Amino acid sequence: MNFGRLPDGIRLYHQPHHGHDGHGAPAPGWADSSSHSILDTGGNSAGDGGNGFFSGSEVNVPVAFFTPLDATSAGIHGEVDAHQSNAVQIDQHAVQIAGIGGTGGNDNAALGGNISAFAPGSGSADGWLVGSGMIDSGANAAGNGGGGYFYGGIVHASMVVYEPINISVAAGYDSTALADQTNNASFNQSALQMAGLGGNGGDGNVAAGGSAALSSPAAASELIATGGDGAGNGGSGYFSGTLVDAPIVIYHPINLAIAGPGGTADASQANTVAIDQSAVQIAGIGGNGGNGNAAIGGNIMLSGYGSPSDGWQIESGGNQAGNGGDGNFHGSLVHTSVVVYDPVNIAVAGYNSTTEAHQTNNVALDQSSSQTAGVGGNGGSGNVAIIAASSSLGSGSDVIATGDNGAGNGGSGHFSGSLIDVSIAIYAPINIAIAGPHSTAEADQANNVHIDQSAIQMAGIGGNGGHDNFALGGDVAAHLLSDLHLVA
Repeated sequence: MNFGRLPDGIRLYHQPHHGHDGHGAPAPGWADSSSHSILDTGGNSAGDGGNGFFSGSEVNVPVAFFTPLDATSAGIHGEVDAHQSNAVQIDQHAVQIAGIGGTGGNDNAALGGNISAFAPGSGSADGWLVGSGMIDSGANAAGNGGGGYFYGGIVHASMVVYEPINISVAAGYDSTALADQTNNASFNQSALQMAGLGGNGGDGNVAAGGSAALSSPAAASELIATGGDGAGNGGSGYFSGTLVDAPIVIYHPINLAIAGPGGTADASQANTVAIDQSAVQIAGIGGNGGNGNAAIGGNIMLSGYGSPSDGWQIESGGNQAGNGGDGNFHGSLVHTSVVVYDPVNIAVAGYNSTTEAHQTNNVALDQSSSQTAGVGGNGGSGNVAIIAASSSLGSGSDVIATGDNGAGNGGSGHFSGSLIDVSIAIYAPINIAIAGPHSTAEADQANNVHIDQSAIQMAGIGGNGGHDNFALGGDVAAHLLSDLHLVA
């Protein structure tokens, strides 16, 4: 490859201060870089997901009060009938998302420009990059997931007070009291809270550093960097603050029937209740690495001669492809659910009377929670992080680094704080039938209850590594042109 004829490269030919242009005519010399020289064609980006930043609070505090009351009363030889039927659906579900990094795209390419430099020079005064010089065509990025940054709190505090009361009273002699109550209630207080999540890396991206072909006597410390490229890496997740979900349900229907002597009292209560207080809380999660990405450090062809006073530093490694982002969490995840459910069914009748109390409850209560914090993303599969460097280096003290590449590694998990799940359920149905002398009392109660207070809590978990990945250090060929500097 002719690096001096690359169409997208930079070609630098150093002219002496008082030289010629090659045709016998004087030519102005290129200014001597005696202090600092920087050539930068890298730092390109393509298809990367944007970072998500959030600072503040997301608050969702819905409150619902539902208090129907049904009451009736009758005197001697009277008949009273009270019916109450409630079909209630209350949805306090919340989805709260903040500080989420965007997902990296697919099939993107970010390439650093090529550099071809030739400096013949004649002595230290004419040497190229005499002072501290830097050539950088790396640090390109393609299809990486954006980082997620969150600072503050997400609060979801839902409260429901539901208390239907059904009363039927026939106080006189030879009276009849009937009280019926039917409740079909559905409460949804579930929450999904996500904050500080890094975006996933895309697939099939390429980030490559440009090649550098150099010929220079170099009389000082020089830095040539064509590595540090990244493709398809998952963005890191950063979270600092609190996720709080504290729904409360107070539900106590009361059904009461009272009749006098020689009377009849009948109280019936049927409740079908579904309460969902489940919560999913996710914070500080690193994005997963993509698949089939390539991060390649640029080739370096270097021919040096002379006597460098310090040395060269050549870096084309440090490439990353398909690695899972780190998860960082600091704060607390709190899920506190409280349910108070106490239906009361009472039937009371006097002398020579009949009383019946019926209560049927079908209850499904879900207080389950899934809390995940500080979890590193999984590494992708089929990624390549390589550097192919061919270096012919001059004399002096030199540092050549072509390693430190990574591909398909799982991200680290960092957690500091607390995971709290406190679920309380109070369920106390009461069924009472009371009758006087020479009377009949019957009390029936049937309960079908399902309470789920399960919890899944994960914190500080490192991501799994991917499959079929390669991380290779480049080859180095060094040719010392002169050993005279070793002679005292």
